[in-house]
Amino acid sequence: MRSIVARFLWVGLTAFGAARWTTLEAAFVRAGLLREGDFLRDLAIAQTLPGAAMVNLSALCGMRLGGIRMAAAGPTLVLLPGLVAIVAALAWLNTADLWVAHLLHGILVGAVGVAIASFWRSSARLRGGFAPSLAAATFLLIALGVPMFVAVLTVGAVGVARHRLAAQALP
Repeated sequence: MRSIVARFLWVGLTAFGAARWTTLEAAFVRAGLLREGDFLRDLAIAQTLPGAAMVNLSALCGMRLGGIRMAAAGPTLVLLPGLVAIVAALAWLNTADLWVAHLLHGILVGAVGVAIASFWRSSARLRGGFAPSLAAATFLLIALGVPMFVAVLTVGAVGVARHRLAAQALP
C-alpha cells in the first residue's frame, strides 16, 4: 500500500498537464500493478465522465489498486503538489517580473513538448492513420488559435461522420 501511495505522489511531483496519464501508466502498468487493457479502459471511462479526466483516472486506478480509500487518496496525492506549487507561486511571484514571465513561458514550451511526446507514444497503439490524423488536426487547430471547444467539436464531427459512413458500408 505504501508503494502505491508513493507512486501516486511521484506522479503529482513529476508530471503536469497531459503527461500525468502517461506517468500514471509508467507508474502502474509498466510496473506490473495494472494491466494495460484495464488502464486504457479506465482512461476511456475517465475521459467520458464529467470533471477533470486526470482526477477521474487517478480515482479509477486507485479503486483498482486499493479500493475506496485509494480511490480517494490517488487524486489527492496527484493534485496536491501542483496545488502547493500554485499557492506558493501566487504568494511569492510577481508576473510583472521579466524572469517570472520567462519561467512561465519555459513551462508552456515544456508542456507543449510533453503533449507532443504523449501524442507520439499514444499514436503507436492506434490502428490506421485516421485517429492520429484527428488528434493532429485537433492539436493544429488549437495551435492556430481556434478555441478548444470549436476544434474538438469540429474534429469530433468529422470522426463521427467517418464512423457512421464506415458502419453503413458494412454488409
